Amino acid sequence: MKCRSPSARAVLNVGGITSLALALALVCLTRPGGTTRQPCERPVERIVSIPASPSSVCTKTALRYEPSDVERAWVAAISQLKSDAFTWPKGCERVRTDLAQLQKELLGIRQHQTDSRVDLTSFHLSNHQFRDDCTGEISKVYLEPLVSFLRHPLALCAGLSAKVDIFDKSYMLLPHLEEVTSAEAYKWLFDAGASTYDTGAGGASQSWFVEEYRKRGIEFDRIIGWEAAQTNPKTQWDVVPADIKRKTSWYNIPASSDVGHADNPLTFIKTMTKPEDYVVFKLDIDTPDVEVALVEQILNDTEIQSLIDEFYFEHHVMGSPMQWHGWGDLRESTSKWNSIEDSYTIFSRLREKGIRAHSWV
Repeated sequence: MKCRSPSARAVLNVGGITSLALALALVCLTRPGGTTRQPCERPVERIVSIPASPSSVCTKTALRYEPSDVERAWVAAISQLKSDAFTWPKGCERVRTDLAQLQKELLGIRQHQTDSRVDLTSFHLSNHQFRDDCTGEISKVYLEPLVSFLRHPLALCAGLSAKVDIFDKSYMLLPHLEEVTSAEAYKWLFDAGASTYDTGAGGASQSWFVEEYRKRGIEFDRIIGWEAAQTNPKTQWDVVPADIKRKTSWYNIPASSDVGHADNPLTFIKTMTKPEDYVVFKLDIDTPDVEVALVEQILNDTEIQSLIDEFYFEHHVMGSPMQWHGWGDLRESTSKWNSIEDSYTIFSRLREKGIRAHSWV
């Protein structure tokens, strides 16, 4: 991942004037045979004011992942803390033990929402080290630690002063533009399990991603979603803002996990995106076998790993109290990677491969 010359999306810049503007100016001022004529009625300066595309896009390469101390402790203990009980007793006891650290973590995430310059070194957060491939500068980019049952760490457990909804997404640390990409990079959102624009079982995802990333300076250039539930098209499209509608494709069909299949979201990502692009992929289709197959493809394909920057995944597993808060009883599940310690393994491995992986709601 290096600095690159303009892609096919860019317009050639010749001496500060776009090639399109230069060509139009010459057409306006020259007759066949070389004789000149009066300039076009449209002034040349209006034509050449078309902004030129940047001459390069600088990328950021993830060098290493550093889990926080609290994340390391939860990774080591989750096999003993997991439970299929409604109250999740051992896990909640550990949450209460770690409460001060978890509250500090959440404070850092809240402060970062509006200011990427906040010093987060003392907030018990995990991080990736990134290298700017044009300047060589090394920086830390933080993200939320893997803790509890991989939702908001203050959700569900009795005895906590704060009452937090299980669908609260504020525990996820989203990046600001300057931390992970550049203004010039092309930005994609792929949403498998997109519901409709402003609704969803756990709250809206399409509109949430658009609005939350926009707050942080990241505007998606292209949005592609899949939703298996048969839906009246008006339910989706009537509420989509005009600027978002023009750059969105929404497929009302199931996503496939077959490698290379036309309806596999990873086929889209491999054929449409480039390493210098910024790619966000959300996976939540409530079909564990398909979801796990897609996750395994990411884990086993270095090309896909080089394309995905941010990954959101709701992993439905036993050992989590979410079985009694929407998922259903999964104690007899025969799917691969079907326990909460498997969730920790998946998210840890994805992060170690340079992907900012988040547990979705």
